[in-house]
Amino acid sequence: MSHSLTFTACCVRIWDGRYARIPGDQSVFHIQTSGARWCPVIVWHREDGVGTCAAIDAPAVRKLSEAVIAAKRRLGGTGGGSFLINEFGQVLVPASDGSGRRMLVGEVSGPLIFNNPFQDRAVLDLSDASGLQCGAPWPKPYVGFPYNLSNRSLIYFYRMDDEGGCSEYPHSQDTDLVRALRTVRRSGAVRFLVNPAGIVLTKRPPDGVWSAEEQWEPVFVGRIKPSCWFGKEA
Repeated sequence: MSHSLTFTACCVRIWDGRYARIPGDQSVFHIQTSGARWCPVIVWHREDGVGTCAAIDAPAVRKLSEAVIAAKRRLGGTGGGSFLINEFGQVLVPASDGSGRRMLVGEVSGPLIFNNPFQDRAVLDLSDASGLQCGAPWPKPYVGFPYNLSNRSLIYFYRMDDEGGCSEYPHSQDTDLVRALRTVRRSGAVRFLVNPAGIVLTKRPPDGVWSAEEQWEPVFVGRIKPSCWFGKEA
């Protein structure tokens, strides 16, 4: 559980590596107050309401929170706000002013455990996909780092900078992951998320009926293979 989580702070620096997020508050982590403490939370939107999932308290959670708050303040904010943890465990903190600046503050290892506001005394472990097969509904918050599958079924990341954007491709294409994504979405371009545990998620129209993407349901796809994935950036 949360006792297996570690956070290792680094020399905080501006991050120029891969970074992207889906607009809105649903696919990222946030630092907010929960009771008397600041802690990571997830805003979980479900058909039956919106809940705030607070991280279960642990020493590593407090260290992580302190590092994110310090970076937010260095970037001109008040301390709270969104942040991301990529599939390498790197904690990336964006400025809250929309400037595009972001910082690397450290790395986590092990799962962050959150309370489940929709089920009394239940917890959420985003690294646990036991019992799920490709295409099964994802019963947890839809949080992660966005990647893409092209119309030609190639996995890529679209990097944006001040001079524009370009597509970047992994070391090699993971044919198993491509096949799994195409099992869920048979054609067209696909945006998918990779969460901090390397779990791959995407969304599809419910009951196969095309509708606004806000109404699509999150589903489990699989996990990334490090040997076929992007390299870790320093």
